[in-house]
Amino acid sequence: MTPPIMDVPITQSSETVENSGLEEPEIIPLTMISDNIEDQTGRTENNDEVSIILASDVLFETNSADLSADSQEILAQVATEIDDASAGVVNIDGYADNTGNDSVNLPLSRERAEAVEGTLQELVSREGVTFEVEGHGSADPIADNETEEGRERNRRVTVTFAK
Repeated sequence: MTPPIMDVPITQSSETVENSGLEEPEIIPLTMISDNIEDQTGRTENNDEVSIILASDVLFETNSADLSADSQEILAQVATEIDDASAGVVNIDGYADNTGNDSVNLPLSRERAEAVEGTLQELVSREGVTFEVEGHGSADPIADNETEEGRERNRRVTVTFAK
């Protein structure tokens, strides 16, 4: 990983590379990824959208979809970012680790996403913002479910919206 490189001009050049084995060049948008170990949040960001990863262990008690008192400050910061963005739609996705089974994990991950949605609806002051909520259970892990640290990272709610 490297620090963000801002405002680097990309121009066409008259120079050519003589190698028939090379594929056509492709410009891939940079994505900035950051993690805050202290409050177990993460963030990915590119030119178009922001995705904020909120650790379920910070927002909720074990096996609960009731938001903790500490979650209010974190969600207030997320709401401010949504207010400052151009997004009309905010996606809220809940995830679980692979302990338990889908009959527990799917509803719990959705209930947690709905709890985050309910609070964000109250905190977001900009008009015209709609929320789409989905629970994914243990699908799409972002870390190794074989370790406790990995399972903690996989228990999350992700809030994604256009910049």
